[in-house]
Amino acid sequence: MIELVFGLAVRALITDDDGKILILKRSSESMTNPDKWELPGGKVDQGESFDQALKREVKEETNLTISLDHVVGVSEQNLTLIRAVHIILSARVKEGELHLSSEHDGYAWVYFDTLPEYELADWLEDYVKTQIPTTGKESGDDQESYQERLKPWLTSLKSSVDNLRKKK
Repeated sequence: MIELVFGLAVRALITDDDGKILILKRSSESMTNPDKWELPGGKVDQGESFDQALKREVKEETNLTISLDHVVGVSEQNLTLIRAVHIILSARVKEGELHLSSEHDGYAWVYFDTLPEYELADWLEDYVKTQIPTTGKESGDDQESYQERLKPWLTSLKSSVDNLRKKK
């Protein structure tokens, strides 16, 4: 059995003033996740800090300059020889007009809870499943348990919105 090498990828959960996040549709020519939706970002180059890598990747893919807030999650993706670890950071746009690189065929600003309606990259699908709680009725949990599972996501979103308001 071949042991997978870990690789680091970084992703931006970019939120707009309405609380929507930016997702990108990978090109049909892509080697990984063709025609699937994902968050902007990519791999970290050797000698590069992960925050520098994320800002670079977002600029290359979208022409947007971003500022980063905090880590909101982690996800894994098993590729042929690499297990990619995706660190997801909340971010906001500082400047720029959105223009996609050739890596992507489309973009959308969507609410987080509508992400399951899209054909997502496997790592993003796994992340979303851990962030969107099931209703208490489906899982047998009571309302209090449902609210507890939702609290980390709401706290993260509230912090991002509060930071946006302070900048205005």
